[in-house]
Amino acid sequence: MRKYQVIAALFLLVGGSASMLAAPAAEAASFPSVVRAVLDSQTEGRIAQMGRDQRARMTDCVIGALSGLPNGKKRYIVEGATLDEQQDRFGEVVQEDRAKWKQAIAKACSSIAMGGSSED
Repeated sequence: MRKYQVIAALFLLVGGSASMLAAPAAEAASFPSVVRAVLDSQTEGRIAQMGRDQRARMTDCVIGALSGLPNGKKRYIVEGATLDEQQDRFGEVVQEDRAKWKQAIAKACSSIAMGGSSED
């Protein structure tokens, strides 16, 4: 089992375990594109069970909710050599201040997780 599970980093909004993908990280990847890749790679948990549109809204919402991460932390995640390493780093960074990011994600994204939109 991974030391830092991506799904745990998303604070029960998603649930499950992270995949063990080891694909190369994209050259010059941005934080939003890495978060999108991490979430799109999930095969278990609530996010994996969402329909395409709901999953896209949830991913956009999580990216927005985490926009307040310090730039150094975002860079640390993006600079992971593989998707697997980026997933670990993502979990590690978000877990460092779990209460803050759990609250940010829940506040911004809970209606999407319940089947609505972030504007409900």
